[in-house]
Amino acid sequence: MPKFIYIAFSIFLILLLGNKCTSSQKAVNIEIKEDTKFDTKNNKEIIYEPNLNYIPDSISEITINLVGDLMCHLPQTNNAKLPNGEYNFNPSFEYIKPYLQDADITIGNLETTFAGTTQPYAGYPAFNSPDSYCKAIKEAGFDFLVTANNHSMDTREEGLLRTIDVIKKNDLGYAGTYLNQRDHDSIRILNIKGIKLGVLNYTYGTNGAYPHTDHKYMLNVIDSAGITNAIKMAKENGADIVLVFYHMGLENITEPTQAQKDAVRFALDAGSTIVIGAHPHVVGPTKILYSSAINDTAFVAYSLGNFLSNQYWRYTDAGVILKLTIQKNITKKTNSFKSASYLPTWVYRGDGGKKMHILFPAQWHNDSTKLPSFLNASHKQKMAEAFEDTKAIITKYNPQITLKTAN
Repeated sequence: MPKFIYIAFSIFLILLLGNKCTSSQKAVNIEIKEDTKFDTKNNKEIIYEPNLNYIPDSISEITINLVGDLMCHLPQTNNAKLPNGEYNFNPSFEYIKPYLQDADITIGNLETTFAGTTQPYAGYPAFNSPDSYCKAIKEAGFDFLVTANNHSMDTREEGLLRTIDVIKKNDLGYAGTYLNQRDHDSIRILNIKGIKLGVLNYTYGTNGAYPHTDHKYMLNVIDSAGITNAIKMAKENGADIVLVFYHMGLENITEPTQAQKDAVRFALDAGSTIVIGAHPHVVGPTKILYSSAINDTAFVAYSLGNFLSNQYWRYTDAGVILKLTIQKNITKKTNSFKSASYLPTWVYRGDGGKKMHILFPAQWHNDSTKLPSFLNASHKQKMAEAFEDTKAIITKYNPQITLKTAN
């Protein structure tokens, strides 16, 4: 082979291979003009030009913060009482507030009722809390509450309806319990930065105290056919992503039951992308898996555990802020779960120098510069235990999930 032809051919290979490497690393769509030839005689290089007909992908992303049980046991209420008889729950969220507010929407499971003063304030087994608890939840950064759980009927139908009124007065969204049939049939679809998120909420039951047969619309109870139909309706009404939030499982058990797995399965089979759980009062494992119904990745969290409560034994004083990222490709008309991260939390029960239930990022157990002086060595040990427990459970079946740093 003549030397100049060998050199030209070598240059051609280098340029060609270089182009393959480059184009695999860039999002920009580059094409080679079809009429461009490699002229070995004049050693003419290949000409690259942008495809003028190419429309770059338009990507939109949103983040969702999710937490578990927002309970209000009587010691919490008593600690929040002021000398003038009013109640202030804001200190409970003082240290965790920035981490609740760093998403586009924050959703929690409300596990108490606001029946007013016609009934005494109470904790377990029949919860009734001051309205100011709802106000503090709003001010902490929550945007939306799921309300179907085993304590929804603790103060009967009147309490259920008044709870919704209090939620609405505090400018919070809700799903799971409803004022009337029309309210029930209005599927919650939240338009967040152009991404439409459908939110559905169901409970396994309400400790035997159900609404009257004429008022079944008041409460969503887990039913595979009903959930399948609701997911279908949400998508028909424009939902890009459907999130199903269940209240079910065995209390104080971290591993999901077969019933939980079955409920997750039929939600995914119906087209849900995200399935979240609560009720066990302890954090459960998460999973990332493929769903054939959406032909994409789905995310499952079996239990988010307690977020704020007076429960103090191991695992029940630990919670988590789960942060999910959802991505919409407007050009390709696709909507997908993208990533998940988590922030372990711990509840101080007011059993030290400050008489108040207060949430902390559990990572702070080893950073004394961030912790207030009323936390003693025992508290820090429990905080460290909560951190390690939550980390081990959350990642058990999902090592890809990212631990969020609590600055």
